[in-house]
Amino acid sequence: MQLNRDIIRQVLEIAAEKKEAGFEEKDIAHLFNEEYDLVFHLDYLNEKGFIEGEFTPGAYAAFAVLPQPIHFIRGKITAKGLDYLQGLQQSVKVATQS
Repeated sequence: MQLNRDIIRQVLEIAAEKKEAGFEEKDIAHLFNEEYDLVFHLDYLNEKGFIEGEFTPGAYAAFAVLPQPIHFIRGKITAKGLDYLQGLQQSVKVATQS
């Protein structure tokens, strides 16, 4: 699995539009081929502090032999995420002007 910078930008743009109300899986599901890919990208954004994400069953909290699948519930963008989004958008503008 590899992070897709364009998908990360799109998720952060949707999160920024939703502001404090936050976003849910249904708002971003169209960007992903499968739920594993969605959780992979959102976990990255959460770990970096770009979003405050809520996962079930509490990401990586289950230490059972066969842990339950992790699902994204909701999240909201952080100030750090807004700054990162601005950088991503700026790099897209520069790339399209070249």
